Amino acid sequence: MKIILNPTAGRGKSGKIWATVQRLLQSAGLDFEMVMTRRGGHAVELARRARTAGHRRVVAMGGDGTVQEVVQGLVDAAGDDVAGTLGIIPVGSGNDFAKMVDLPPDPAIAVQRLASGGIRHVDVGRAGSRIFTNGIGIGFDALVAVESRKIGRLTGLPLYLLAVLRTLALTYCTPDVRIRMDDRALSQEVTMIAVANGRCYGGGFWVAPQADATDGLLDVVWADGLGRAGILRLLPHVVRGSHLDKQPVHQYRARRVVVEANDPLPMHADGEIWPPATHIDVELLPGKLHVIG
Repeated sequence: MKIILNPTAGRGKSGKIWATVQRLLQSAGLDFEMVMTRRGGHAVELARRARTAGHRRVVAMGGDGTVQEVVQGLVDAAGDDVAGTLGIIPVGSGNDFAKMVDLPPDPAIAVQRLASGGIRHVDVGRAGSRIFTNGIGIGFDALVAVESRKIGRLTGLPLYLLAVLRTLALTYCTPDVRIRMDDRALSQEVTMIAVANGRCYGGGFWVAPQADATDGLLDVVWADGLGRAGILRLLPHVVRGSHLDKQPVHQYRARRVVVEANDPLPMHADGEIWPPATHIDVELLPGKLHVIG
């Protein structure tokens, strides 16, 4: 198997524990080669080469951004075929994709799964030519993702909670958007829109707690235009995943989702910042990825 290591993931933790992970892999009798990323986007190139060279299993060692890049490279190389088989050693700030396949952030358990875990057929999302695994966030939560990049030391849920509070201190206007979800269309003012494949992102915000990455559908969750007080009231419910029955929140399932606005909308995917856009066209690729889990 080919292991793609992002040494900066988890505030540098990934690189620091590689020697330990290497010993675990050797003890498990696994045959592996490791390559290390050197810049943003490098994991895409490395995964594409690995898939083209015939590696049956490619392992992402890092966080959700590393997983996203590796899956992007596998999908690019696969064309219309199944992207390949992905393994994960989760060492990031959020590890939300690992949560989706019930993999805790424990290197020993991750290596055990690589040695003996079963294979899950998992859906993958695509917006234009770009791939995502957990979900796309549009609006307020994308601003939170931007703010989280400015915070040092913290990881996981505490990092994103602090980023939420800092984002609330900024000026934010709730945009008017047009949303098309298969056969349904609407136009309204929103605080945020999540187009979700997995159940959570942002290090533990259960934005789409009913999502299933194997069901062939995207879960679209959006909140009406809210002020600061409304966001603060809703926030604890999003952390627990108990917000779907609250009045400002709506949910729908679809294979294709198009979001449009007159002004560019802030956007992130799997916690990685994507450029703002006025037209976002999202589709699902059912069963595109095999995941060791």
